[in-house]
Amino acid sequence: MQVATSQPTPPANSRKVQVALLFDTSVSMDGLIDQAKSRIWNIVNEIGTLEAGGKVPVIQFALYRYGNDGLSASKNFIEQLLDLTSDLDLVAQKLFSLSTNGGNEYCGAVIGRSLDDLKWSTSAQDLKMIYIAGNEPFNQGPIDYKIVTKKACEMEIFVN
Repeated sequence: MQVATSQPTPPANSRKVQVALLFDTSVSMDGLIDQAKSRIWNIVNEIGTLEAGGKVPVIQFALYRYGNDGLSASKNFIEQLLDLTSDLDLVAQKLFSLSTNGGNEYCGAVIGRSLDDLKWSTSAQDLKMIYIAGNEPFNQGPIDYKIVTKKACEMEIFVN
């Protein structure tokens, strides 16, 4: 595992890069989970090198797991593991501890939950992204992914 390096502490008025990582932990990910963790960690490392106008932005990650039958059905099988944080060691710890169990993968629900739960920046100067890592169609579950991705666009959040 390549380790993301910590960057110098940026000034409080710095631009932000905020990223929500949404990770499918259903049983259908059994053969893919290690590869997906590695790919997500590569994305974390790439984002960790970003600069804006020669300055280091505040970089924050949040982590959710979804699709795991060990989670509450009333919460659409979704759990927020990390709120937005700049602690990359904690992000790595939580990411690489994920395991699979069961399977109700509600992509629309987890995207919507991350939009509602997190304190997303309202500045047009900041970069906001959601990375969803899973292997099932987006049309499962009670929340239409088209509605929540439209909401993400309105909030200027890119969904990958």
